[in-house]
Amino acid sequence: MTADVPVLRRERRERRERDEMRPSSSLLARAVVAVVLAVPFGWDLIEAIADLAALLAFADAAGHPLNSYAWLVLGTAIVTPPAAFATALSLGWGRGPLRLAAALGVALAATAAISLTLEALLRA
Repeated sequence: MTADVPVLRRERRERRERDEMRPSSSLLARAVVAVVLAVPFGWDLIEAIADLAALLAFADAAGHPLNSYAWLVLGTAIVTPPAAFATALSLGWGRGPLRLAAALGVALAATAAISLTLEALLRA
C-alpha cells in the first residue's frame, strides 16, 4: 500500500504539469465572465460620474458650491464600482469561471446597495 502512494503523487504532479503547459479553456471562460460582468460595473461608474456632473451643474446654477459632505458621498460613489470589481476579480480569478461569476455577482449586488445608500444619503 505504501508503494502506491509515491506513484499516485507522481502521476498527480505530472498531470498538473501537463495542465499548466497547455492553454486552458478555463482562462477564456474566466475572461468572458469578467468582461460580461464588467459592463454593469461600468454602468454604475458612469451613473456616479453623471450624478456628480448633474449636481455640479445644479450647484453652479444655484450659485453655491458643493459642500464637503456632497464631495465625500459622490467621491465614494465613484470609487466603489472599480474597487468592488477589482476586489472580486482578484478573489475569484484563480477559482474558476463559476466562482468568479459568483464573486463578481456578489460584488455587483454590494455596489448596487452602496450606490442606493449613497444616493439616499445625498438626498437627505
